[in-house]
Amino acid sequence: MPPVLLYRRETIGRWRQWNTDFAQETLHGFGVAVFDVGLPAPLAIVSAHLNPFVADRARDEAKLIATRALRYGPYGIVAGDINYPPADPASPSPDYAAMLPYNKSARTRLPSEVGGQLVPDLRVTEMLAYTGFVDAAALLYEERGDQELLCKTATDDRIDQLWASAPLGDTIVDYALLATPENASDHRCLVVRIDLARARTDNVWEYR
Repeated sequence: MPPVLLYRRETIGRWRQWNTDFAQETLHGFGVAVFDVGLPAPLAIVSAHLNPFVADRARDEAKLIATRALRYGPYGIVAGDINYPPADPASPSPDYAAMLPYNKSARTRLPSEVGGQLVPDLRVTEMLAYTGFVDAAALLYEERGDQELLCKTATDDRIDQLWASAPLGDTIVDYALLATPENASDHRCLVVRIDLARARTDNVWEYR
């Protein structure tokens, strides 16, 4: 089943568009939910589930999804099971002892490329950053220095992430992981609170 996006109309209003163009270009599919929230341009949100098997394909998916999240202007959010290590250098190393062989082969560089060492493959999340998005947990960690913000969301690493486009960076005011209900998922749920009144409005551009 492709990723879904649930929302509360009383909080964010009614969706303006649900765009599934290019969804077939990814392993799990995706859609862009578009909302009018009182900003100079619409807010676009993507619930993502990137290819967990091949990092090269996941990097292409990350570029496509990030670009589609900016289809309606500078306000975009990409959140979900990114499946790859976070790009921020402050992030703890993955728990390689807990990492299954097929995950290790997807989430680390080939030994021949890095002198036989175990090195996280950051190309997927670096692509999100390079496309103009910021990692919510890493951003708050830089402000607060709270190591809990960088905790693993799955068995071996923080592979579930929320990325906000740069004009929304200041809107990220809180982040937490849910541990309940127990055994609800093999991943922990992210809770990210944003204050859209803090969004930057000084460089609004149109997609072209």
